[in-house]
Amino acid sequence: MPHIALDNDLPGISGLMAHRPDTGGPLGDLANALLRAPSSPAPGERELIAAHVSRLNGTEFCASSHGAFAAAQPAGDQEPVGAVLADPGTAPVSGRLRALLSVAAEIQSAARRDDA
Repeated sequence: MPHIALDNDLPGISGLMAHRPDTGGPLGDLANALLRAPSSPAPGERELIAAHVSRLNGTEFCASSHGAFAAAQPAGDQEPVGAVLADPGTAPVSGRLRALLSVAAEIQSAARRDDA
């Protein structure tokens, strides 16, 4: 059950962004800057990290979306995406990416704690 009544049938965050273009536009720009702008790690690696964190958050739509974007990048492959989502510790990725996945998981875990 959604907490915000939407005027569209778009799935996930895309529905919220379309519902409120005044805030959705800047959020889309931020996502593009974080996930696709020229930088290191490569866009496919950043999407893979986003898929992993989304899986940890229990947001399967987001995990699937980010995983699909990761696989669609040059040299992308569904095998590493599925392997990372199943067990990043044994996935066929570089040591650098494995370390980034671990850091992302630590941040995700710390952000979800209720220390109040």
